[in-house]
Amino acid sequence: MIRFLRSLQIHTISFWAGFLAATLFWWLLRLLQPALKIGWQTLKKSFQSARQGLLTDTEQRHRNSTLQYVQSLHLAAPLFSLDEILIPPKLYAPPPVFDPHAAPPEEDVISMTIPFAPDWPEMASVYGANSFSLATALQGGSNIAIIGPPGSGKTTTLADLATKICRQDPQTEGLQDFVPFFIHVADLVLPIENSSDPLETIIAAVSLRAATLTLPRLPEMTRAAFEFERAVLFLDGIDELAPAAYVDTLDLITHLLEQYPALRMVVAADVNHYEGLPQLGVQPIPMLIWGRKDQAAFISQWNALWDKFVAEDGEQPNGVDHLLINGWLANLTPVATPLEHTLKVWAAYAGDVRGHKVADAIEAYILRMSVSIPKARATLELMASQILFSQQSAINDGEVKSWISGKGQSDGSEDIYQVEVSDDRVQPKDITIPRVLPDLTENGLLFKRVDDKLGFIHPVITGYLIGSTISQDDVSRLFAQPAGVIRDLAIFFSTDRVNLNYQVRAMLTQTEDILNQGTLVAGRWLQNIHPEAPERAGILQKLSKDLQDDNLTMGYRLKAATAIATSGDPGAATLFRHMFKSDKSTVRQLAALGSGFLRDNQAMGDLVRSLGDMPLVGSAICLALVNMGTKPALETAAAVLLEGDEFLRRAAAEAFSNHPAEGYPILRDGSTVDDLLVRRAIIYGLRRVREPWATQILEELQIEDAQWVVKDAAAQAVEQLNQLDPAVPKPSQPLEEIPWLITYASEQGLGINDQDSAVAMLQRVLREGNSDEKMGTLREFQARGLTNIFPFVYHVYYDTDPELIEAAYQTIWHSAAMGFDIPPPTQFGLG
Repeated sequence: MIRFLRSLQIHTISFWAGFLAATLFWWLLRLLQPALKIGWQTLKKSFQSARQGLLTDTEQRHRNSTLQYVQSLHLAAPLFSLDEILIPPKLYAPPPVFDPHAAPPEEDVISMTIPFAPDWPEMASVYGANSFSLATALQGGSNIAIIGPPGSGKTTTLADLATKICRQDPQTEGLQDFVPFFIHVADLVLPIENSSDPLETIIAAVSLRAATLTLPRLPEMTRAAFEFERAVLFLDGIDELAPAAYVDTLDLITHLLEQYPALRMVVAADVNHYEGLPQLGVQPIPMLIWGRKDQAAFISQWNALWDKFVAEDGEQPNGVDHLLINGWLANLTPVATPLEHTLKVWAAYAGDVRGHKVADAIEAYILRMSVSIPKARATLELMASQILFSQQSAINDGEVKSWISGKGQSDGSEDIYQVEVSDDRVQPKDITIPRVLPDLTENGLLFKRVDDKLGFIHPVITGYLIGSTISQDDVSRLFAQPAGVIRDLAIFFSTDRVNLNYQVRAMLTQTEDILNQGTLVAGRWLQNIHPEAPERAGILQKLSKDLQDDNLTMGYRLKAATAIATSGDPGAATLFRHMFKSDKSTVRQLAALGSGFLRDNQAMGDLVRSLGDMPLVGSAICLALVNMGTKPALETAAAVLLEGDEFLRRAAAEAFSNHPAEGYPILRDGSTVDDLLVRRAIIYGLRRVREPWATQILEELQIEDAQWVVKDAAAQAVEQLNQLDPAVPKPSQPLEEIPWLITYASEQGLGINDQDSAVAMLQRVLREGNSDEKMGTLREFQARGLTNIFPFVYHVYYDTDPELIEAAYQTIWHSAAMGFDIPPPTQFGLG
């Protein structure tokens, strides 16, 4: 080496020539770097465009296949397409994330009056709580889990947006150029192997319903959509899964989001069980169900379609004037899930109504769809029971044949096999049934899934079939099943047949259940439980007592009031009228909401006499009066708008936004009244209407009104309408980078280095922070699905600030829905 260095000679001219050439090269490279970067991006886009161009035909055929599939995903598909019968679905706007160092978003009076209750949305639906579409919910950038009770329209909501994306409809608010992938989880082959590409599972599921011409290039088209960040994945049916299958599905979602972090995703989940989703950034948003306005719109659409496509030569349904039928349907119930209302309307028009309860409508539907299939009912009941007790959402048709034959195996025939069942209608014997499963599938009661599996068209049907046949001896076995939608539905539908007195007593006396979940579950049963059942009185008594207990949160007590109002009990209206005599303003507030919900005309005197009460009592009364909709009630609300104090005027105006027939003209005329307080109140009502004519009036007021107070309010309303609703969830920034939390830590002389230290700081805020900081912390815990909140959240729950107590209650409820064990307060010396 030394000899080599000694003999090394450098040619001076060559050295400096090389040095200058290298310098010039790097100088030119740096000078051209922006242009090269642009050129690379252009080349990349050209490559993407060329690749996309080759896949355009495949993508269009995929859109067409998806469109055809999603249009059939509703119970009335044998009669009408989804587009023809659709009532635009609404998502129930959750409380927005709270920044303690920023001005809070303005809250409407309805949100102030009605606590957020995602698992009991009936009051919010009737009184027009803030809502938005699924397309709007996705504008914040977060992935969404639609949560709601069975039959609330989750699948329809997914199908509606998928339809619009398939058609590249501008109403999708920027998603029209994305590619939709709509999958029911029962079509996924799970679990995936750790080494497997999760996209292979998606491609396999999509291929099940793809057109033959699409299949060769479908994998490439799917990969291109995911890689180029143009995919929207709709996952339906997560709420139907047994625990083990749920874990496998969550694992798939985790892998997909790790590999494709820009993937847009919407899933349908159970309102009481959405474990793991918030931790993945999938934010739960509940459904609103149908109040009277939506029910009336659906009846009108059904009537027109029935006359056009089903009735012959103007024949009235069942020989009865459709006006009489529509009037009967419109007054059945103040609120209903879309599934429940659809089945009741269909039964009324088909002429096979069996009663007014949802169970009666389901029974009519099953009989109607299986009337020509011998022994179909016995087959369906056996299938439903096996789905529950085998913890599957769909079962192989060979297994079905094996179970039905009772011999442990199929008889080998594809179209004819033996059925051996035992129930109240069919005695044990061999019966030859030709094509029972294909016929049930063709009629829409069953749905084909992956690997020759069959599932029911809806979990409500599955639950009803189990509950309607369960014996008293099998009740304990039913309760022993893991908690889930189908098990809970089966119990619900069994309540009019079996004695659940023992179970109810245990549920009503759970002293360490801070959320009173047992009482609320029993309260839900009141809708179906037999009027003479011994447990009914105990449930109503417990709910009534809790409803009037000021030590319990308003969030829970609203649910108790809703359980009573929806129970169908003849004494419910009397109870609410009696509650007006209470010396507690929160009790009178709930009394007003309950009376308005039931449209109890006998409560008019109590409502009018209480108008000068506390502000939230007054706002509840305004909502109740407009919802009652009678001439005296509307005139009273109009008088409040003209003569009440500022808050009551605003409450009346917002209430009128819920009544298109009478309320809209009042808002339109009120915008020209001389009284500036009326015009200012009207602005709040117009802001909630969200129709072009209302926006036009607001724009005119902000320019032309003579009073700056009115102009300023109108300008704010127009600005809010042009902005994204603050309740729309947005992706969370890293916890350790939240500005207000960093500021709080620095004020304590501390620092935040990572997520663990940030969580510890949030826990400290719950102990020592001010009210705004505690509120912001509670919202962060909810949005991120953080687990380590106990006992810190109890320090807030047992505080004296009502708003903080309510927020703590919501956080605890949210934690329970995410599957966390809720320790009793007594464990920490509280309660």
